[in-house]
Amino acid sequence: MRIVQVTPFFHPHAGGVESHVRGLAREFAREGHDVTVVTARYDRRLPLDERLEGYRILRSRPLGVLFNTPVDVGSGRLTRSLHADVVHVHYPPPLTSYFVTRALDRGKVPICLTYHCDLFLSGIAGRLLSSIYQRVFLPPTLRRVDRIVVHTKSYGITSAKLRGRELTIVPSAVDLERFRPGLDASDLRGDLRLEGKRVLAFTGRLVPHKGVDVILQALSLLPKDVVLVVIGAGPRLPSLIGQARRLGVADRVRFCPAVSDEELPRYLALGDVFVFPSQNRLEGFGLVIAEAMAAGLPVVIADMPGVREVIDPGKEGLLVEPLIAADLAEKVRSLLDDPSLARRMGAAGRRRAEERYALAIVARQLLSLYASLRAAD
Repeated sequence: MRIVQVTPFFHPHAGGVESHVRGLAREFAREGHDVTVVTARYDRRLPLDERLEGYRILRSRPLGVLFNTPVDVGSGRLTRSLHADVVHVHYPPPLTSYFVTRALDRGKVPICLTYHCDLFLSGIAGRLLSSIYQRVFLPPTLRRVDRIVVHTKSYGITSAKLRGRELTIVPSAVDLERFRPGLDASDLRGDLRLEGKRVLAFTGRLVPHKGVDVILQALSLLPKDVVLVVIGAGPRLPSLIGQARRLGVADRVRFCPAVSDEELPRYLALGDVFVFPSQNRLEGFGLVIAEAMAAGLPVVIADMPGVREVIDPGKEGLLVEPLIAADLAEKVRSLLDDPSLARRMGAAGRRRAEERYALAIVARQLLSLYASLRAAD
């Protein structure tokens, strides 16, 4: 099958959508399918055409990047030229999915769209652009596609933009060979001065909605042998460093902004508990939660639509009230003070990842969906 995956950003750009698409492209190619990823050439140093892990990457020259959104008119022409059997577009960031669906002749190629999360752009200008896009560009995009995929039922049914639409539930996918228990991170533990410490791990972009500020507040309420390892970079890094100093926990936080995708699993292995108190609807699933579960870590995550559905609360991890640092600290302490419970939850998380989020399982679900769309075409 000739499969085209369309995503506004792709490797080496880092993020949950990018990791999801990369894993699927690799798995589809391994299964013998002809796979092409169409994306924006957001960095002029990147090649327009290259091969990676058995699939092809084609990059379109965008007119620019506005509010972290490629204005990529050429992605539609590029996708149309590939004569795919199925096209799978990923939203958001916005515009790319609109340009691609508009460029494809209706009925000639099945189009699947994964709605990863609602659109949110900060600031007055950002909110204005979000409103314009969602009123002008999103409705015709959703009408044009043949199937809308969401990662969790709770997120889909609580999204105002998806209300009344038929949705297919397919979770995000984890590479279980990369993320697994028992990885040796002893050298990192020494380098980061973690001997004798109990470690909280967080990974993700350092942007407001991820809730790292709440983790720092919670850390100030926890015993002094508890250390936080923050894996990721982003615009909030300077302010978070300043907040750690003001809270008096700077010596108990290890900011690791330069961790490569290849090294990420070993950094996760440093943790005793994974924390992820994301605060709004920009988080439709939280792939990093599933990665932490695959690594055998118990998780403490925000009780938010989408995110909450990744676990069975009380079995693989615990839910906390968003924005409430005291609740986060209490739930974290309950796991740190009961290592046996933490181990049981970590083992249960690995089993759930193997049963639900493995690349092969998710890829098989999507291939079945593609086949049904082609049969109905």
